[in-house]
Amino acid sequence: MLDERTVRAVQLTNQGTDRVTVIALARDVLASNPSACDTHHCLLVLDHAGEPAEPPQHPTDASHASALIDAGLHDEALEVLLRPDESAEHLFARGRFNQEQGHHDRAYADFTAAGRAAEAGGITNPAVLPWRSAAALSAHDAGRPVVARSLAEAELVAARRWGAPPAVGRALHAVALTGDPARAVDHLTAAVQLLSTSATSLLPARHNLAQALATRGSHAEAARTCAATQAIARQLGCPLWIERTRELGERLDRLSLLTPQESRTALLACAMSNREVAAEVGVTTRTVELHLSQVYRKLRVKGRRELSRVILRLGVTPP
Repeated sequence: MLDERTVRAVQLTNQGTDRVTVIALARDVLASNPSACDTHHCLLVLDHAGEPAEPPQHPTDASHASALIDAGLHDEALEVLLRPDESAEHLFARGRFNQEQGHHDRAYADFTAAGRAAEAGGITNPAVLPWRSAAALSAHDAGRPVVARSLAEAELVAARRWGAPPAVGRALHAVALTGDPARAVDHLTAAVQLLSTSATSLLPARHNLAQALATRGSHAEAARTCAATQAIARQLGCPLWIERTRELGERLDRLSLLTPQESRTALLACAMSNREVAAEVGVTTRTVELHLSQVYRKLRVKGRRELSRVILRLGVTPP
């Protein structure tokens, strides 16, 4: 049977209220020769509160699947996720898998189902299950910006009420990607600072910060951020983020080779025909063709489809 202090700490954590009391209760229990079950729950509580503690033991299938997804081992994660389980944690992990696979509508359905299951169990704290942030990103990728922004903002309100830095950082990350693009760099910079002790959340936030800096036109700073993020990924032994930062770094290097005229032509060509670009820039169609041939060569792309993917879909723009 759990210590009544542990029960109270878990209840307050799930509700996302009174973080100071939660921390005091958990530390009090851990200092009083607790049972293994009490220890496990108190360590989880401290982790959700953003307090330093030993990692809790006995990972669940869902947490194991999430760790496999973080490592880029999607086939292994799928094997775990195919086991029958309708818990909030399992649904959330399944949403993460579908999001990584590019199935954004499925991911959104999984994340919102996880939210309903969590709330049915009395869990509303985003530090315990950040389903709104995850659903916001899926909605955004599925072309539902109003829903995405609403979910991300609701998550930020709840995270600030709880007050744990990692929870606020994850919520700010979601707000940055779904809200006003002009504020993306500021939000991501704040998120990175708050996520400094959370490796699994820090690396994607830093990666998105590098992208946002490049989109804003701060290419030198973007390149430095990307290189630093890759160094952190190597230090932490995260092959998935080592590879993603390497790819982003290469894109930034190639984009820096474009002249101002080529940059403008490349951006316009993502949405216009050569004739329309020529009219917009005030040059001949032949000049546009020559600029685009140089762009394709420097960026190592074969045509407009690949050009759009590099410049627009991957979140960076030329200097």
